[in-house]
Amino acid sequence: MTTPAKAVAEARADLGMKEKPPGSNLVPITKAFGKIPSYPGGGYGYPWCAAATSVWLKAIGLKPGVDYPHTASTIAQYNWAKTNKRWYSIPKVGDLVLYTTGGSAGIYHVELVEKVSSSSITTIGGNTSGSAANGVQGNGDGCYRKTITRGQARIYGYVRPRYTGQVETPDKPWDGKSYPGHLMRLGDRGAEVKVVQQLLNAFGWKLAVDADFGPATEHAVKVFQSNHRLDVDGVVGEATWKVLAAGPPPAKPPVKPPAPPVVPKPPVPADKPKLKLGDKGPEVPRARDLLIALGYGYLKPGDAFDPLMQVAVMDLQARHQLMLSGQIGPETRKALGL
Repeated sequence: MTTPAKAVAEARADLGMKEKPPGSNLVPITKAFGKIPSYPGGGYGYPWCAAATSVWLKAIGLKPGVDYPHTASTIAQYNWAKTNKRWYSIPKVGDLVLYTTGGSAGIYHVELVEKVSSSSITTIGGNTSGSAANGVQGNGDGCYRKTITRGQARIYGYVRPRYTGQVETPDKPWDGKSYPGHLMRLGDRGAEVKVVQQLLNAFGWKLAVDADFGPATEHAVKVFQSNHRLDVDGVVGEATWKVLAAGPPPAKPPVKPPAPPVVPKPPVPADKPKLKLGDKGPEVPRARDLLIALGYGYLKPGDAFDPLMQVAVMDLQARHQLMLSGQIGPETRKALGL
């Protein structure tokens, strides 16, 4: 019998696995999944978050392509789920949670759901880091566990493998008062963010109670932390929650908050043309030299955008959580320094 618990056990066994050497994408998981031609490290140096989930699910007896998407591509995982009607918006233990920078074309990372509460999920993922800073780390040096809010803006949805022994267990409802057990930061949404806004308003703020942790809420949190001698990071952790939940002193009136700072929008530069497979010209050698300088030593100087250069560009995009187009557009230019 295949169960979500068995999948979680497989993932837990790989916690702490790290790339050797760092940044190479070389781990036992890629050896177990198999070689992908044209990648460094003899074909084993590819981004491996999706390969990790595939290896774990195959190990418990699920049928590749039938019970789950056996692939090293997160976009292919999404396509399998949509085709097989295994795509969900509410998580369960054993699901694969997909993260995006914007829609299905921006899916860049996947992790296995280990635990689910009414406000958060705990995951185990490969090719990530031990932090959920800036949303979700989609590239890192190993296999780690993290807990994030279910309202995190980068969560796109959930792929549900066909387990034969899945048991439905109800979520333990959050009481709406105690610390929910995870950090809340810019981009998060959910009931716990709504409570943070209500608590801040009790101190005199006039925030919209919309359950959306936007720039105004982040600004209010930073000022609150500064006023109460907490670490000023704009993130609501257990220490900030405790002071918020205690409420303002009854003898003091609410403090009128300062207006949020007005941040001018930077001018939008004109986009330079994309560099792609087959291109030649003065920028192609510069791009190759920059890739070589970043460690892609299997490239040689030249003036043509060849297939090997395309592989290096895709690996760079994966490391910067960009869409894997294999082309050098505005965001990739920025990451490359071109």
